[in-house]
Amino acid sequence: MNRLWLRSSVVFLCLAQFVTTSNLLRADDDAPGEKLLPKDTLAFFTISDVPEFRQKWDKTSVGQLLHDPKLKPFLDDVEKKIDEASKNMENETGVSIADLLEVPQGELTIALLEKPARKLSFVFMLEFGKNKATIEKLLKKFDEALEKEQAEHTTEEIEKIAVHVYTLKNPEPDNPFKTITYFTDESFLVFSTEIEAIKEVLERWEGDSDDSLADNDQFKYIQSKCKLESGEPLLKWYINPIGLIQSGITMAQATIPQAGLAAAFLPMFGVDGWKGWGGTLDFDEGEFEGVSNSFIFAENPKGLMGVFLFPETQLVPPKWVPADIGSYNAANWNIAGAYTSIETLVDSFQGRGATGRFLDQIAEQGPMVHAKKDIIDHLDGKIHILQSEAKDSDDDAPPTPQVLAAFGLKDPAKIKKTLAAAAKSAASNLETREFNGETIYEIFTPNSDQSVSIAVTEGQLIITNDTPLLEGVMRGQSGGRAALIDSSEYKRISKYFPSKTSMVSFQRSEAQFKTYYNLLRKSDNFIDGIDVSKLPPFEAISKYFQPSGSYTIPDKKGAKSVAYSLKRSE
Repeated sequence: MNRLWLRSSVVFLCLAQFVTTSNLLRADDDAPGEKLLPKDTLAFFTISDVPEFRQKWDKTSVGQLLHDPKLKPFLDDVEKKIDEASKNMENETGVSIADLLEVPQGELTIALLEKPARKLSFVFMLEFGKNKATIEKLLKKFDEALEKEQAEHTTEEIEKIAVHVYTLKNPEPDNPFKTITYFTDESFLVFSTEIEAIKEVLERWEGDSDDSLADNDQFKYIQSKCKLESGEPLLKWYINPIGLIQSGITMAQATIPQAGLAAAFLPMFGVDGWKGWGGTLDFDEGEFEGVSNSFIFAENPKGLMGVFLFPETQLVPPKWVPADIGSYNAANWNIAGAYTSIETLVDSFQGRGATGRFLDQIAEQGPMVHAKKDIIDHLDGKIHILQSEAKDSDDDAPPTPQVLAAFGLKDPAKIKKTLAAAAKSAASNLETREFNGETIYEIFTPNSDQSVSIAVTEGQLIITNDTPLLEGVMRGQSGGRAALIDSSEYKRISKYFPSKTSMVSFQRSEAQFKTYYNLLRKSDNFIDGIDVSKLPPFEAISKYFQPSGSYTIPDKKGAKSVAYSLKRSE
């Protein structure tokens, strides 16, 4: 049965399909995948044109990197390993890896439905063009495997088209496929794990149904917010979060009847308001090398969803953020609203005032700090997070990220008093030292040279494991180093930030990737037959790692995020 599972998985992943004669033709050959799926589809992913997607990918910095002559010695080793795997696959299936990569010749769509009720089903749709011979070779082997396992084969006519159904006999418990169903129409393949899902697609096969995912209000709104100026994007995706949760609860009830009680808590947690999440992706779009748009559809967030409210404001890096930082993230968090949401939720279970009493009790222990009165009430909601180049460790452990988090303060003097009082507490493990007229509080990790430093400076409560960076901030404008906000790289990226945002991000992928690349070059246990020492020094390829940026802005029905990288300037 393991061989059957392996082979059926290969066929599914390769998007192959048994070719039959059909009488039904799509009325609209250009109808996108969302027009062929039901309105209540739970998850959806589509590439409108796979060959075009590959062509545009080759134009990106990463695509160009893979064609750099400096990488050729290393990539030659990789190619040899791929050739070995390709020969093994060809001996097994009659099809090489290169043949498989050429199968998609148009749209590729994957979806998740709850069809039939209490059962999840995958739907897979592929335009294979003129690659009928490759498909036939794959399915010949597939049929042989099914016959050996005595899978029951039937043919059902739906909407005048022959649909093949294989029912697996005594499938293993960990095998999610109990049935395999499929049909073809011209150069299209449609594959699913449930016949009910196939019926849903065939009912909409002419592309003119008004009961499709394309007519789903949340899907339409999300895609309207994520559309590109140049037209339809190459890639679209969508998830119905509350639908997935409700389907999971419904299916769990079959074996655990009490699971149905969880549905009653969804409104209380506010999760029922999270009705959609989706977006688009494209390459070579105007000045952007790559651009991703996403939108969270959540009207009137409440319960736990109320914790994630980020009002728009002006977000710019303070002068103390150095220009050579690996990444910079900023957010404007409604921290008072987040606390109220948590307090309301907890008190609804524990009784009015339960949250306050709990925090009062905790404040009487340890360093005698009240989480709300001494900390939360004095935060203004602005957060800055910096990450430096990862620090190599002395052993085989992965590099340690160097992170600094700064929380804006309404009254820095009050937080200074709180820290000073906490340090004097008998239960405190804070060690203090003076630096540039300010106090640094340090917490050392047992049996390690790692420490966390805390200080109040520049109107911020700063917590970090990068003490040298903190000391630079305390010297003023990061110790005389150039500021990020004045750097040409940041200006080029931030040019596309709206004047007011909820979150912004600047990523210098060169700094972030360098440590891990060098770690790979030193690896002694990489894939056998691939010599990582053939990789060039990082400096030889660093030009391909471009800075990127992102921002988030609120919307009356949720929030939109945009992430992008710009085309490389030679």
